[in-house]
Amino acid sequence: MRRVSEAELESDFERQYCWGDDERYLYNPNRRKASVFGYFLRLQEVLRLVKAYCPGRRIADFACAQGNFSLMLAEQGYEVLGVDIHPEFLKYAGKKYTHGTFHTHQANLIDFRDPKGFDGILVGEVIEHVAFPKELLNSVFANLKAGGICILTTPNGADYCSNLPTYEQVTNISELIPRQFHWGDHLFLYTENELRKLIIEAGMEVLYFEKYNSAYVSQLKAIRYLLPLQFLTWFEVKTRKWRKKGKDSANLLILVARKPA
Repeated sequence: MRRVSEAELESDFERQYCWGDDERYLYNPNRRKASVFGYFLRLQEVLRLVKAYCPGRRIADFACAQGNFSLMLAEQGYEVLGVDIHPEFLKYAGKKYTHGTFHTHQANLIDFRDPKGFDGILVGEVIEHVAFPKELLNSVFANLKAGGICILTTPNGADYCSNLPTYEQVTNISELIPRQFHWGDHLFLYTENELRKLIIEAGMEVLYFEKYNSAYVSQLKAIRYLLPLQFLTWFEVKTRKWRKKGKDSANLLILVARKPA
């Protein structure tokens, strides 16, 4: 995967949401910064879970955005299809491609169907942007091969500092329809129980569920820049299950679900 130069940018969208995000997170040299630390925590864990649970090599990355997860998996030998509703994201991801099997497809995730099916589908930071999560998960189920897995990540609605309603607290979902699919707008969040229930209703079984990015690390101020990165990583694992103000301290949910064989 190559680093796109500023001279290659063709639109304000690319500058702000594609190249800009890459420079803020993926290529930020300060890995101790809270937002960068959290980004790499999610990236590395998703890649680990693909290797641990995916039964085959064909993977779809739903709402692939800049394509970082897709391209890294392609470089590791997976056959990856990046799917997104925004063509600007797909064009930018193509600029970064260097090797491996990687293709893109523009589509609404709810309507997308692939006749071959996938061994694995990534649904990273997507479900909080859609008004009807059951339709999204039905699409995941329909696009998975029997025995295929879904790796889903989303912000934790039970996080102690969350101020958005959770799925079961929303009374009028239809009014949120005009705002869905926007990359920067969370409609509502999910608790662990809400997410588990939705996965089961979609016909899948949960193989793995964890909460990540402990506030006891992410909320450290100046001292974090004096500590070794290895210590911050270790401390995050140790504290992610600790409570804070009576609620979860970890702000990220990650799960692996499987379509029955």
